[in-house]
Amino acid sequence: MAENEFDIVCSSHLTWDLHLFQRPQQIMSRLSKDHKVLYIIPISLQGLWRFKHMREKKFRYLKINKNLTYYRPVVLPFGEQFPFIKQINERIVINRIKSFMRRKRFSKNLLLWLYTPMAYYLPGQLGEKAVVYDCMDDFSSFLYAPKAVVEKERYITKAADVFFAGGDTLLKNKGTGHPNATAFSCGVDAEHFSKAAHRINPPPTDISGIRGKILGYFGAVDERIDYDLLEFIAKHNKQWQIVIIGPIVKIKRPTIFDTIENIHYLDFKLYNELPVYASFFDVCLIPFKMNDPVTQHLNPTKTLEYLAMGRPIVSTALPDIVKNFTGMVSIASSYEEFAKCVQQRLDGADKGMIDKGLSLVKTKSWDAMVEGMLDIIRRGNYFSK
Repeated sequence: MAENEFDIVCSSHLTWDLHLFQRPQQIMSRLSKDHKVLYIIPISLQGLWRFKHMREKKFRYLKINKNLTYYRPVVLPFGEQFPFIKQINERIVINRIKSFMRRKRFSKNLLLWLYTPMAYYLPGQLGEKAVVYDCMDDFSSFLYAPKAVVEKERYITKAADVFFAGGDTLLKNKGTGHPNATAFSCGVDAEHFSKAAHRINPPPTDISGIRGKILGYFGAVDERIDYDLLEFIAKHNKQWQIVIIGPIVKIKRPTIFDTIENIHYLDFKLYNELPVYASFFDVCLIPFKMNDPVTQHLNPTKTLEYLAMGRPIVSTALPDIVKNFTGMVSIASSYEEFAKCVQQRLDGADKGMIDKGLSLVKTKSWDAMVEGMLDIIRRGNYFSK
């Protein structure tokens, strides 16, 4: 066995979707080049009832590549309401993981990699040599967050040998006091998103009929977006066409998608389709709520993805964007300023911002980020030869 060789069990809160390929998927897909990876998210019987397609095993057990498996073990409903059911579910998941590791002959040098506080029961149960907590969000601020999430996050932070944070604000607020904490903000697949630098013809049918300047957004459509801001922008200039791409998550379909003519919701698209659609964006939007607990820790991955496309970007004043992207992104602190920034970018102002952004992108690959993480893990000497 080579020095520092290990395999990985990753517990996440984000499903392995083809339309939202986010931090956990980007990192685990790269780690799987040299390590076996089990990417696990339990699903309850309630979930099978709500999402009928998940009843088919192929959607709950998927081999992503030769080393990476996506697995959704089925557990009992009402685990959060009844402690005895919760305990049964925890044992089900632990046993399923152990069974998988035996069948796939995982290394005894096991690394447990956590993305969710709800996996608090895993540390110490799998024979792992080390635990990584890669904290990418402030889960306590999420819509419908379980009441005990703060306590559970404290527990896994204490249990973690290595603490990674998805941004400087998260590191400050979540990693303070941890002896081995490091911020790794975001990476970007520049080769993928640079395809959008020039329009990719023919345009998809659902965007081809939209006439006017397109202000575009892609990503999760959830409680973090400021829908009042989108309404303000749409009414400020009715010639501007706002295009929203992404799955609707945790919220009802926003009414402005159906009541305002120049707002166009195009549903979610496959990750591979995003550059095609984004090539028709005249300005890219980051329209998240300001001064809201749910967004104060955000360091959106899409910022670097937009930069890689060489497109003008307008964002609300999120702390990590102000700190990391001033001079590359037009940042607004009010609705009126946001509209003014959009007009300025449409008029071609500050073209040098795009060049600065492209230069930054060259230093922010996911590959380099994963190598930085591995360097920290290996320095810990957790694994036997």
